[in-house]
Amino acid sequence: MRVYKFILLELAFLLISACSVEPINHSISTPPPVVQIQVDPVVDWVSPVIQICNQQIPERGWIIQSPDTLPEEGIEKNIRIFWATPTDTSQNTFQITHDAIQIVVNPSLSLHSLTFLELKAVFSGKINQWNEIAENLPAAEIQVWTYPQSSSIMENFFQWSGLSPQSLSPLVYLAPNPLQLRNAVAENPLSIGILTTRWSNQQVDTVLIEEDQDNREFPVLAELTESDPYMLEWLFCIQSQINQ
Repeated sequence: MRVYKFILLELAFLLISACSVEPINHSISTPPPVVQIQVDPVVDWVSPVIQICNQQIPERGWIIQSPDTLPEEGIEKNIRIFWATPTDTSQNTFQITHDAIQIVVNPSLSLHSLTFLELKAVFSGKINQWNEIAENLPAAEIQVWTYPQSSSIMENFFQWSGLSPQSLSPLVYLAPNPLQLRNAVAENPLSIGILTTRWSNQQVDTVLIEEDQDNREFPVLAELTESDPYMLEWLFCIQSQINQ
């Protein structure tokens, strides 16, 4: 009889313990605030660094938007990364780094330098044959590559070179972005174009511009809609990664 009483007491104890277990919390965590990032195609070389810093700061939901896409409504936290121009009036901006205009040609040309006057003559169409510059260059038409005039790289090119949209040759070829211009120059042995230092690589040759006043460098900026602490931490990450 005592044995049965003992078993019954054990069962009662187990039932009481089971009822007293705390229920499992099924609450859903709140997603982090979203930050939209827009990158000017001229500075798209910064995108790999952006991906690194997005992963290092999970307290915000980072979304990279195409520069042609309008920001989504209802998202107040936005960052725009761009190459500053002389006419830029952006507010609440921070300098990330800098970049400089470069004139590049196809490596097969073996063209190492141009005077400033020759540069202007080539892009304005006053010189349109390579052998007008040097006898050892091909007796062939120069293929000049530029960008749409609304591009920041063109604004800075005009500022540096002293040319204007009106003075450009009407026969220039247009590339939508530096990556495609670099590929076009690399593929055509008679081509010349405008890049920046960050976009130049072994696919193309950089041309020394004689009498250059060395004012071809312009800042790369980040414009923030607000000084969110995590956005500022993200910005510091970008600056550190690029300039290390």
